[in-house]
Amino acid sequence: MADTLAKPYYPGLVFQSRYMQMQLRYLPFLLFILWLAGCRMGNPYYPVPKELALTLKLYEDVVRWSDLNKIYAFGRKDAGWEVPPGLDNVRVNGYETSDPAEIEPWRWGQTAVISYVLNDRQVVKQLVDQQIWVSEDEGDTWYRENVPPPF
Repeated sequence: MADTLAKPYYPGLVFQSRYMQMQLRYLPFLLFILWLAGCRMGNPYYPVPKELALTLKLYEDVVRWSDLNKIYAFGRKDAGWEVPPGLDNVRVNGYETSDPAEIEPWRWGQTAVISYVLNDRQVVKQLVDQQIWVSEDEGDTWYRENVPPPF
């Protein structure tokens, strides 16, 4: 009984020390979760090659925000794709993609659903764009192998 009288009882200090112990117990778990999240931040398109991921993002930006005539520049120079007339009448208002998938080494595929409006008729349409991307220089430059779909 003499020991209990010698130590004053402060309920707040006991609560704080137990609370701190609980926080410190969860600290390694929290650090592990943050470490895992940080590992995924390097390349959001992992395991897609970085240059392909950048090309796909650029292609999406061109389709979504730029002149549609420019999408034909993503093919090989010797492909001979002809730009169809009437692309200035198209306004893209949606572009949703699947994750790129490797078909074979240095050949990847991606599917995009493109929503667009014909300006002269105010008609909303959608198309599915099956894209095939290839690289002949081991991933430094990526080209679209198949022709973009007609709008």
